[in-house]
Amino acid sequence: MTEKELINKLNEFKQIKPNQDWAFWLLSNILSQSPSVIASEAPFNGAKRGGKQSQKPKIHLVSFSFIQRYQKALVPAAFVVLFVSTFAFAQTTLPGNPLYPVKTLTQNIRIALAPKDYKPVIRMQITKARLGDMAKITDQEQVITLMSQNIKKDLEIIPQELKNIQKKQKTLDISKQVQNEAKDLNKMIAKTQLQSPDKEALDKTAKDTQSQVLALIIETTEGMNQCPNYLQDELANLQKYFTENIQIVAQWPPDDINKVRVLLGDIDNDMKSGNCLEAMAKIESINQILQIHSLDIKVETSTSPLNGLEAR
Repeated sequence: MTEKELINKLNEFKQIKPNQDWAFWLLSNILSQSPSVIASEAPFNGAKRGGKQSQKPKIHLVSFSFIQRYQKALVPAAFVVLFVSTFAFAQTTLPGNPLYPVKTLTQNIRIALAPKDYKPVIRMQITKARLGDMAKITDQEQVITLMSQNIKKDLEIIPQELKNIQKKQKTLDISKQVQNEAKDLNKMIAKTQLQSPDKEALDKTAKDTQSQVLALIIETTEGMNQCPNYLQDELANLQKYFTENIQIVAQWPPDDINKVRVLLGDIDNDMKSGNCLEAMAKIESINQILQIHSLDIKVETSTSPLNGLEAR
């Protein structure tokens, strides 16, 4: 076949046109729909097919599929937002409001999570906040009476919490903070609408708490002022004990012997630098070691360095 004949043959192919069925089939494949749907809904040039009138394209609303996809995460998040919002709003409520128990729960959690030595300060601050809330309501006698009883319990706990603090210096510092927080306590009680008997009882409890805190401050301060003499006496007792019981001490575990040696060295350094309270704490640590060993070995009462502590 010559080149001219090939060209003529190709020109004959141009005259071949696809029929309507082929056109519908091609369109359906392009749009990923079945040929019957395309033929019935969108015939070319508005023509009828199969005796049916051509129809306008249907409008489909957008489907928010992302909601279904993330609903497992959105629902818990919504609960968290609602929960946090409830807690935040509850902090502005007053006694008698349905959300006020949420506020008191938050305050109790704050006390529970506070550092052990700092609890008395937090408890006093919350006591004052509750007294402030009580002063803002006037027509709920039963509610404020119950609140006053709970406040009395908190005030009674504070002195004991202060006494449980281990280190003297921290006891003194925390006690002074509590004393400062409590200075206007009685004025706040006077502003509440409590009945006279309840108000007098609460006022008395507040004064007793303040007196105990003040007594603890004075006692701790005096103990710190006498610290050098106390240290000298305790060191003398320890020296006497180790001298007279050297054979017993030699039977101790090596770790305990090393602990005592390190503590004695630290005590000497603390005394030279004027850290009296630190030295006292280390002497108490040595005495605890002696008490542990005294459970297994009977020590003569006259030679025990613990006598000085018991006498005090």
